[in-house]
Amino acid sequence: MAAQPSQPPSLRILSWNLDGLRGRKLELEEILHRLEIDVAALQETKLSETSRITLPGYDIYRHDRDANGGGVALAVKSCIDHYPLQRLQTQNTEAVAIAVRSLRHRDVAVVSCYHPPRLPILDADLDTILSFPQTIAMGDFNAKSPAWHSRATTAGGRALLNYTNTHNDLTILGPTEPTYHALNHPPDVLDIALLKSVPLIAQISAEHEGSTAHNPVLLDVGRRQRNMGTFTRRFTDWGRFRAEMQRNTAIPVIETTEDLEAAILTLETDIKHALTQTTTETVVPRLTNPRLTLPDDVKQLIRDRRRLKRLATRTRLPQHRHDLNVLNRRVKAALSELAQESWARHLESLDPQDNSLWKTQRALRLPARSKIPPIHGTRGVVYTNQEKAEAFADSLELQCRLPLLPDEDEEFETTRLTWKPHIVETVARARATRARLYPLLKGNNTLSLRNKRTLIKVVLQAQLTYASTAWGHAAKSHIKTLQAVENIALRTATASPWYVRNADILRDLQYTNATQTIRTNAQKRFDQATTHGNPLLRQAVEYQHNDRDKHKRPRHVLIDPG
Repeated sequence: MAAQPSQPPSLRILSWNLDGLRGRKLELEEILHRLEIDVAALQETKLSETSRITLPGYDIYRHDRDANGGGVALAVKSCIDHYPLQRLQTQNTEAVAIAVRSLRHRDVAVVSCYHPPRLPILDADLDTILSFPQTIAMGDFNAKSPAWHSRATTAGGRALLNYTNTHNDLTILGPTEPTYHALNHPPDVLDIALLKSVPLIAQISAEHEGSTAHNPVLLDVGRRQRNMGTFTRRFTDWGRFRAEMQRNTAIPVIETTEDLEAAILTLETDIKHALTQTTTETVVPRLTNPRLTLPDDVKQLIRDRRRLKRLATRTRLPQHRHDLNVLNRRVKAALSELAQESWARHLESLDPQDNSLWKTQRALRLPARSKIPPIHGTRGVVYTNQEKAEAFADSLELQCRLPLLPDEDEEFETTRLTWKPHIVETVARARATRARLYPLLKGNNTLSLRNKRTLIKVVLQAQLTYASTAWGHAAKSHIKTLQAVENIALRTATASPWYVRNADILRDLQYTNATQTIRTNAQKRFDQATTHGNPLLRQAVEYQHNDRDKHKRPRHVLIDPG
């Protein structure tokens, strides 16, 4: 059961030069949620390729700059039917593009652009950015011209205007209010929208939002008549679907190519008919993310900042700018505190008895799933479903070829079976997890010590002690290696100097380490097995463990883990 991607008749696009996405992530989430943004075109994200950024309810597509600064991104609502386009090969302008599927018109490409101020605007770059039949390109072009309500004209503005005059299907829209307010420059319009062959009404405006020198620019394309409070959920009864297919689908006799084509067409018809008969649609209310539901005092802070920013941009008085900076810091602190509280509630609600703990530690442990890149066929990038199916068929035809190589692995016949390979692999995975958690655990992170402690407990220790009842009696050297991974994480979280003992850290945090958890879990499992109703299970654990035995057994962990 899942919500199907929608093809909206209108789009609300936000363009914003963030001057760094990491520091304004919470602020961006609040604006996207409150203004009901479908697509956000973001500039100067200042991310590296290893940076991991997520926005709840949005898919992110990025083009990061190799050096510091720059970078562009697109955040698209996950419920909107869309697909990424090929990376745009431009020389001076940074750009990233996606295409939104439309119900009434052809697909529309949305491009986020950032043009550095000291580089010329090239016609070749504009040709690449506007290569899709219907395109909306938004961003900070650093180009001024009265044609889009700028106060002055620059070389970039003249180049962009000349390009527009030679392309009859291109329109440039700029808000009537300035979008950039700097201390040492007069306010002006730098953030604009380029529309190519878009057959919809478009309205653009500058919003007095955010804490940067750039005001976000809002573009409404099409008539916005959508019910954002509900969505259609489809449920398919796969048991009935199977029965429907078995009842209506016969095994055909295929002797010629015509028979094969007819059989494929019949199978497609049967599948569509069975899906129609066994799928029900329900209109359900759209749930609101509780983390994005702000209390009244924070909402009032944001309203006050919006009012003060409008006043400061109009008067440009130092006192108003000072008051705005103070209010920006208060809003940022309030949003950060709400995020901390939400994160703490989530961590404390995790239960080892259900899947919540496993899902959370898996999400934090594994790298983010990359979006499916554009599919390349024999003739280049494919877009339609039929072209994609043909590309997959050609690929499978090349891959699925016999014979397969025989399996000649005989290591299991000559190698003694121990827990060492398992523990070595567990330590390697745990170290990788600790490295991914490092930005959250390091001393200068704003995450509270309580949340850091909980994070290590539910993510790292859960990975270190998984199924430990079976292997907890392994050699002491292996258990110490496991424990060292957790100790380093605790020392990182507490920023402890070298002379502070691990035992002191555990005592001060009131923390049960992995070694003790292994023993506790084993005691619990053996107690359960001893009183179990199955006599075979009771017999399996009814033996005496002896510390002098050469070969240890699982009960050995009750004497001394490791």
